[in-house]
Amino acid sequence: MKTKVEFSIAWFKSHAFLLGALAFIEVFSIGFFFVFNWLSSEVGYYLFLLAFFLLVVAGALLWHDWRKYKEVVRSLQQEVTTLDDGVSPVVSHLYEAIQQEKSDMRGLSTKMKQLRKEDVDYYTLWAHQIKTSIAASQLLIRELPQTTEKSLLSQELVRITTYTELALHYVRMESFHQDLSISTISIDEVIRPLLKKYATFFISKKLHLDYNPTGEKVVTDSKWLGVIVEQVLSNAVKYTPEDGTIRILFDGSTLTVEDTGIGIAPYDIKRIFERGFSGYNGRVNHQSTGLGLYLSAEIAKRLGVLLSVESTVGEGTMVHIQIPSEVMQVKD
Repeated sequence: MKTKVEFSIAWFKSHAFLLGALAFIEVFSIGFFFVFNWLSSEVGYYLFLLAFFLLVVAGALLWHDWRKYKEVVRSLQQEVTTLDDGVSPVVSHLYEAIQQEKSDMRGLSTKMKQLRKEDVDYYTLWAHQIKTSIAASQLLIRELPQTTEKSLLSQELVRITTYTELALHYVRMESFHQDLSISTISIDEVIRPLLKKYATFFISKKLHLDYNPTGEKVVTDSKWLGVIVEQVLSNAVKYTPEDGTIRILFDGSTLTVEDTGIGIAPYDIKRIFERGFSGYNGRVNHQSTGLGLYLSAEIAKRLGVLLSVESTVGEGTMVHIQIPSEVMQVKD
């Protein structure tokens, strides 16, 4: 609360215009007193009374405002006292409850992150164990004579490997940036291992491959780009009938995988990147999880890669993987 002196100073500042006007009248009147020698006249007497009256009015205003100020302060103090006496314990309890809730939420968030990490570690270990068994099975199959059964076994092992890796990539998406390694890579070094992996499908279905090494290099993550390309190539192999053709080319900034397969219906194209969506082709062939293209689209977003699809039912499909220009080609 302000003292009387502090309040008076503040009051005089806030009423400066009024007081200035009164002072002007007083100075003007006193000037007339001396100029016209009205000190002993009746006019001088009235002017003196006017000056005195104005001083009384100013004093009364000051006193009135001071009392009003004290009443407002007293009222506020009573309200604060009432609040402290009546509501404070409730507010204090609510505040403590909110703080405890925040603490519990932070603890729960930390625990969930830890559990999620344990799940990722578990699935990673699980996937590696399966891949070890697959590698052993592949070695055993190589020793078998070249028969149709051997080819079918090899294809099934490739499918198991692909689905296992797909599940592993899916659980690792939450820590995508921690697993990201950007470098200058060769487009051909991404494509060649995948062609070797799916060679048994090309042979068994008598598919024609149209691919010439590009010699081009890009700046991106080799592993994650490989996941995208594999999903696109896998679908091309899966949905292209015997004696069909798969063409792979790199034009400037875009890697295109084109096939002469069964094509995608127009009403399915808009949804092929949705999670769990298998479309008409997936339902007919019973070979689609609806996860591969969804995962590819999510990886593409994080890499800054653009995915687009053109397709005509009964003629084939083209999938374009466009690498952004700012991290694109690097010539030797």
